[in-house]
Amino acid sequence: MKTDVAVVGAGPAGSTAAETAAAAGVEVVLIDRKAEIGTPVQCGGFLPEARELKVLMPCAKLPATLEELPERCILHRTRLQRVYAPSGAWKEFAVDGRVVDRRSFDRYLALRAARAGARVLPATRALFSQPNLVLSGRFRGSITPGVVIGADGPHSSIARSIGSQQRDQGICMEYEMADVEIDPDAAEMYFGLRYAPGGYAWIIPMGFDTANVGVGVRSSYLGGAKLPQMLENFVKNHPVAGPKLKSGEALAVMRGSVPAGGMPDSIQIGNVLLAGDAAGQVMATSGGGIPLAMVAGKIAGEVAAGFIKGQTTLDSYRLRIDNEIGKELARSVRIRRMVDVVMRSDRLMDVLFGALDPYQMKSIMRGQIPSAFGALHDLLGKTQS
Repeated sequence: MKTDVAVVGAGPAGSTAAETAAAAGVEVVLIDRKAEIGTPVQCGGFLPEARELKVLMPCAKLPATLEELPERCILHRTRLQRVYAPSGAWKEFAVDGRVVDRRSFDRYLALRAARAGARVLPATRALFSQPNLVLSGRFRGSITPGVVIGADGPHSSIARSIGSQQRDQGICMEYEMADVEIDPDAAEMYFGLRYAPGGYAWIIPMGFDTANVGVGVRSSYLGGAKLPQMLENFVKNHPVAGPKLKSGEALAVMRGSVPAGGMPDSIQIGNVLLAGDAAGQVMATSGGGIPLAMVAGKIAGEVAAGFIKGQTTLDSYRLRIDNEIGKELARSVRIRRMVDVVMRSDRLMDVLFGALDPYQMKSIMRGQIPSAFGALHDLLGKTQS
């Protein structure tokens, strides 16, 4: 079978790419290895409101699906982000956020792709062997696509097939918990070597007494520790979070990986484009990737359709990514590397935390304001002197 565009992976990046390309009038196949798109969930589901995203990514052209979501996809709304230092001291800043039901949200995005004209192949694996995609599972055979969009996650087989390597990976584990005593207005982040070395733990409200509770770390910081024990330790023993969670019950356990090193050098080779986690398009300071993935998916779909119609070249993909979200991604990686200097010491983290005001903290978390680099550099110098 031949097709104009084959998209591998029906997450936010892939489904957005498939909808965009199909709506432009080219033939699209959307392939996903999951029997049920959106399951299992591998993400906390926090998504800033559109007005926040426009400040976070001022050059990005947001897809409509980031601006307006069906209420059935939204579990809860928050208005604050609260960050805890290892000492237990905390600071907060305003962030209007939506906590989405990833099962429902991913299914909604795939539905939009299907309605736009994409053919959806669930429960199907795709192995790229130039020039074909070899399919196995529910659908078998091979497809010869004009363009391949690899949106198949942090362990992307499409990325491996073109020699694109992720620089760094984080691993995370999360409980969906009920009967917890939380602040429903605040998404919370907790730092400290005892509970989340080289990363952070989180409590993301899903309602007034339900939350996603997780730990995300980089494997280089783990030593001999095991992630399940680390999450249990946070839930039961953290001096601030523990009392909020002690009466809770875990209803689900989720695990996943998150790119932490920014984009690889190659996100387009030949007729292959990479988008979302497969392209490392994740904020290195927070691990947030849904908005970036969907912006990249939209760009990938537009470039792929334009190429099929003879209106553009595929190497324009990297240029457009750099123009719309490249600065934010690069800054987040740079800040994370600077903060790595103190991440191995709770004392230094406390000093750094105490020196930052909430506005600076918000800027640094988002990799947003260049002037924050100088302030952070000066503060890091003081903590090490």
